[in-house]
Amino acid sequence: MPKSQSTSTLSYKDGIITSKLHGVFNESSAEEYREKLFKLVISLNQKPFALIADIAHVEGATPAAFDTLKCIIKRLPEMGLLAKAYVYKGPVIRGIMFQRIPELKHMDYLFFTDINEATTWLMQEYEKKLSSLSD
Repeated sequence: MPKSQSTSTLSYKDGIITSKLHGVFNESSAEEYREKLFKLVISLNQKPFALIADIAHVEGATPAAFDTLKCIIKRLPEMGLLAKAYVYKGPVIRGIMFQRIPELKHMDYLFFTDINEATTWLMQEYEKKLSSLSD
């Protein structure tokens, strides 16, 4: 059975960007996601934000797609990212991310298997960091 094509959707509400990714990502689809995400972030005009990335339905990614993801992860903090949460289903994609993107070790984020837990943590973390910016 062939793997499904990749899709990505983005939404924004109350300082939180929600990203939902599905399927198998290659360089082209990862670039398309990067462009959509950066366009949304740029539209915030340097306003701080948090990001929840739901990767529970990602089936895989090419090395080039991980290179694009690495670029996204490195760039978002300078664009106003305060906190990030990943929602994943199995350990494979998470393990590959740590292997292909060593910068994750130095970033403020958590991995969750439940979207509701991730959302609760992210909102609390975002509010905490946002209030410390205004101090």
